[in-house]
Amino acid sequence: MKTILVVNGEAYWKAILPAYNVVQKSIQNTSWILKSGKLYVGDDKGVIQPDGILWRVGAIKPSEIQTNALDLIALAGVPCVNAPETLKVGFDRLSMLATIKKLGLSVIDFDVVTKSTDLKNIKRDFPFVVKVGNYHGGFGKVLVEDERKWQDIQDLLFVTNDYITIEPFINYVRDIRYIAINDKVWAMSRKGKFWKANIETTDFEEFEPEEALVNDLKMLQNAIGADIIAIDILEEENGDLHIVEYNDIPGLSGFSDELKYELATVLTRALSR
Repeated sequence: MKTILVVNGEAYWKAILPAYNVVQKSIQNTSWILKSGKLYVGDDKGVIQPDGILWRVGAIKPSEIQTNALDLIALAGVPCVNAPETLKVGFDRLSMLATIKKLGLSVIDFDVVTKSTDLKNIKRDFPFVVKVGNYHGGFGKVLVEDERKWQDIQDLLFVTNDYITIEPFINYVRDIRYIAINDKVWAMSRKGKFWKANIETTDFEEFEPEEALVNDLKMLQNAIGADIIAIDILEEENGDLHIVEYNDIPGLSGFSDELKYELATVLTRALSR
């Protein structure tokens, strides 16, 4: 029986992949070994030699162990979804945004400073959103509504060594996620309990994808060679759409189980070659 390593991620993959020995490990607790061209991954529960890898690392701060692991996966030639080279393109939020802009897609306007002391040079109308570093999943960001809060945030950010992104606040009517897996595309709107749509989400609704956005997503998918990719979009009341980011390790919450099986098939096909 072949072994599939699920790195971080959801607990349901054993049920989705019953024909395989599915082992889940957290990237934070693993050690990675390349020996005679073979890949081994260990933690306090033991060492395995994976035949395939489902990379589901998200909502944690990117670290050197992640890039080391991706390099070793590539060197060993172990099938991985997404491929290591694809995941490394989107590893940092700035490189992800640069990729979107290079393709001419309508990404949300943003400013960036690498030192918090330069925040005093950023002038934006309130409200706006400040994002610290490279977190995903709604972490590391705050809504700034007035001058007093902005001063407090600047004082707080003085202690960070991460870069800081500043974006206009979009008073959206819909937060939309498009996901492509292979040649299939799904679309969903979602609503959060507060202003962050992906935190304490209370409502999901799948809908028929729009052709123009499908074409944009497929262009992005082809450009970075992704088996799975999502774009997150904010829609204003006037219908204007703003791409916030792409995600090459998107969560599947709110979508039908069809996506889980489709993603599993991507890896099992690679294992059968």
